[in-house]
Parts: sequence; structure tokens; C-alpha cells
Amino acid sequence: MTLVSSGHLRRIAQPLLARYWLNRAAKHEVKTRVAGFDLCILPTVFHPKYFGSSLILGQYVQSLDLAGKTFLDMGTGSGIIGLFAARKGAKVTAVDINPRAIDCASRNSTTAGLDIEYIKSDLFIALSDRRFDLIAWNPPFFPKASATLAESALYAGEDYDVIARFARQSREHLSPEGEIVLVVSLDINIEAVESIFRGEGFYVERTATRRWGFREKMAVLEIR
Repeated sequence: MTLVSSGHLRRIAQPLLARYWLNRAAKHEVKTRVAGFDLCILPTVFHPKYFGSSLILGQYVQSLDLAGKTFLDMGTGSGIIGLFAARKGAKVTAVDINPRAIDCASRNSTTAGLDIEYIKSDLFIALSDRRFDLIAWNPPFFPKASATLAESALYAGEDYDVIARFARQSREHLSPEGEIVLVVSLDINIEAVESIFRGEGFYVERTATRRWGFREKMAVLEIR
């Protein structure tokens, strides 16, 4: 008898979960609670409970010394990463290409009583020459082209094009001692993602790993 591996189950489940979220959950406003935060999730906005990467990155961010530091929450979605950072005393700016995400995250920070600046932006475009001590991003990391704003939270392009564009632009938005933290799945070609940043002159280190549903292992990358 052949046993089905957890990796095989994940490869089956991931597209099904993505399809469920895109076709059903992403069309209705819902309420949820994550890490002590009461959140509304608007249609097309990435749901932090359906995909474990948000909580993993948020908990990692919460472990850092952020008091008084400038923090950019890239692709804020529901705003959960920025909420973790603001709760630790960071001065948070959050951006997203999806205007629904900006509205959603703003409502969630108001509910939490935290002061966060929100800007609609495609990556760094609307940030001019602003620099940050830390940039955190839960990027789209499935290698597939996106066709809608909802899909842009999941799919990075066939060759991780969105991540490559982020890597090219990010250096000029980091303070002299600044760094980037990303979370990605070890089920993808993580070496290709790391190579993108090394090609832009960054040092990349896997500083934490954690499993979530179907025992998928996520890795946090520190990039500087």
C-alpha cells in the first residue's frame, strides 16, 4: 500500500484552498479574530486565517525590537502585520495596491486603537524617496500570473516577477542599517527567490521556520 505524503496533500489542497477563497470567501465581508485583534476582512482582501503565512510573519515581527523604528508593511491586506508592529511601538506605514485592502486595514487599526498611516501604492511607487528601518512583506509567492486584485495576493508571476520588482526597488527605500523580512513557503522554489535578492546585492538568511496546515513549512527570510 502506498502512503500519501503530506507534501502531496499540500499540493492538492493549496489550489483548492486558493480557489475557495477567490471564488467564495473573497466575495463576502467576514469577521475574524487573530492574535488578539478583531478584524473585518473585506471582499478581495487576503484572509489571515485561511493562509498561515500572515500569522507566522506577524509573530516573527512581534519578536523584534521595533520601538521607535520606521516600519513599512508592504501589501498590508487585512493590516495584521502592521498591527503587530504598531503594538510593539513601531511607526508604521502600510501600503497595498488594492484599495479595498487599504479600507479594510484602516478599519482594523481603528478598531485596535493603533495609529497607522495607509497609502494606496503598487509596491513603492507612491512612497517617493521615503526610507524605512524595516520592511515586512508576506509576498504572493505562487509562480503564476494573476488576473485580478484578489489573485495578486497569491500569485507572483511565472518567474516571481513581482518579487523581482520588489527586490530591485527596495534598496532605495531602506535606511542605512535597514532590513527586509519576508515569509515564503518551502514548497516553492525558495532558492530562486533567495537568488533574486542576492542578484540585487543583498545578504539573505533563513532565520526561522514554522509549520502550519498540512504540515507546510514556512520560512522567514531576513534580507539586508
